[in-house]
Amino acid sequence: MAYRPSKRSQKGEENVHTDITPMMNLMVVLIPLLLTSAEFVKLGVIEINLPPARSGPVQGAIENMPQEENLRLDLAVTITSRGFYISSSLAVLRGDKGEPIELKEGQYDYARLSQTLYDIKQKAEGKFPDLHQIIIMANMTDNIDYQTVVSTMDAARTIRVNGETVELFPEVSLSAGVM
Repeated sequence: MAYRPSKRSQKGEENVHTDITPMMNLMVVLIPLLLTSAEFVKLGVIEINLPPARSGPVQGAIENMPQEENLRLDLAVTITSRGFYISSSLAVLRGDKGEPIELKEGQYDYARLSQTLYDIKQKAEGKFPDLHQIIIMANMTDNIDYQTVVSTMDAARTIRVNGETVELFPEVSLSAGVM
């Protein structure tokens, strides 16, 4: 038979102190680790010129509209299953009429692409501030492999002319294209 402890015993309550030193040490290590591994938000800004808001036809509205200060070439190469399409916002390629650089015996013609880009660079020399930039787009509906994109980037960067390496468009941007 178990006896109940007496209420007369005068044992006081024990104060138990929690040792939080290990937890503090853990926080000292974890907080800098998490802060250094965190990726902060990156913002992209697209600069555009919008016409001023007007309520109706105003005499001389064309003269008052903001004009683009620098013309941009905005050269782009689109890779498709048929070949390469070269485009520009200013239609520099009017002589090519937008004709694609088609596949040659089932392979992409990188030499012709480089030569066409070299000709474009010669025509546009000194006229555009973005003459070192090009956009490479791979058509998403076609299954364009990674090596084709890399080889296109290489063909757009440099060309060999008379035994010398000439820089074409070293600043390459990638984009997904849908045609």
